[in-house]
Amino acid sequence: MQKIIITAIILTIIFFVSCKEEKVFIPKPRVYPKIEFPERKPAKFSKDFCAFGFEYPGYMSFEQDTLFLHRDAPHQCWFNLNFPSLNGSVHFTYTDLKKCDTIAACLHKVYNDAYRMAQEHVPKANAMEDYIINNPEKKVYGVLFNIEGHVASPFQIVITDSVNHAVRAALYFKSRPEADSMAPVIEFVKTDIMNMLNSFEWTDKK
Repeated sequence: MQKIIITAIILTIIFFVSCKEEKVFIPKPRVYPKIEFPERKPAKFSKDFCAFGFEYPGYMSFEQDTLFLHRDAPHQCWFNLNFPSLNGSVHFTYTDLKKCDTIAACLHKVYNDAYRMAQEHVPKANAMEDYIINNPEKKVYGVLFNIEGHVASPFQIVITDSVNHAVRAALYFKSRPEADSMAPVIEFVKTDIMNMLNSFEWTDKK
């Protein structure tokens, strides 16, 4: 009789243990830190050693680029507009077409460099679109590359008047290029770069 009671107790315990509801652990969704965007205070870019000007947001700061590959920069008008609050910068390089052996050769190199730099991001890009820049009134021509995905440089631009000047600009971020988390920052900065482009004009009117 005692064995029957013990067996019944054991079976009862097994029954309740087997019927116990197991906890299901659901992974928490990834949370990204809240982004504090800087205030946009319009400023005017104007330097004696640059043949162009434009409007840019005041949260960006000018830094002249004096060295290139451990040598003096090819022109004084090589510079960065840094915005450490968003961990990025816009790099500008200038080519004086008047000092080239042939304008066509220089323009080919400028455009080719831009295409090459844009293509380097293709393996990690989700999409890449290029847009023609054509503003005859200001003599501003060129191409803009909009690159989407896990890339370090989502914006590449070439601007020229086709006779005297050529400028390349590229947006870079120092943080890891995670497209989802960086999307709000990229769109914020792209808006300001488009404003730079729309306000761009040559100060050398020759």
